[in-house]
Amino acid sequence: MAGIFYFGISLIDALKTLPDLRDNRGKRHSQVFLIATFAFATLVGRSTVSGIHRYMNNKIDWLREVTGYKEATPVSRAHLPRMLGNLDWLVLSCVINDCFGEQTVQMIQGEWISADGKVMRGTLKSGEKQAIIHAVSHESRIDVAQARQAGDKSSEITVMREFLKETGLENGKISLDAHHCNPETMTFS
Repeated sequence: MAGIFYFGISLIDALKTLPDLRDNRGKRHSQVFLIATFAFATLVGRSTVSGIHRYMNNKIDWLREVTGYKEATPVSRAHLPRMLGNLDWLVLSCVINDCFGEQTVQMIQGEWISADGKVMRGTLKSGEKQAIIHAVSHESRIDVAQARQAGDKSSEITVMREFLKETGLENGKISLDAHHCNPETMTFS
């Protein structure tokens, strides 16, 4: 089967692990094909349902080839939001992070890196928390690494500690917000 590979993980194989919450009666379209199409359309800047639908219709032959779903047909414009609305977005976020999230941090010796968490407003229901932690080079302004923080009990401070250790940024020159200035975060072993 064809697939887009990053770090040895096929995006298509990763998407197959998602639960399909649709009723088994009358399933005509592959959920994997739809999510892959949605991801590709979003990557090229399509952000509306109509734009995603047009992308699917215009690129159907290429999408069939890349995903390996040779018999896939475009979802109707009316049905597209219903299919997307039934997805478990938190699980999808985890699958995409597993597939694309690992980055090798390539720091220039002595370069300052700024790390901070940013809340993604409007992505979840009211009261839920989800944030992204970014590490950005002061000189090049390039995002060198990122981590995801999700859940009501999640704390930026603990996620930042793990993030610094896992990426090796703990060994570099890091600037952080004041709430990270505590002994446990600032002392690395």
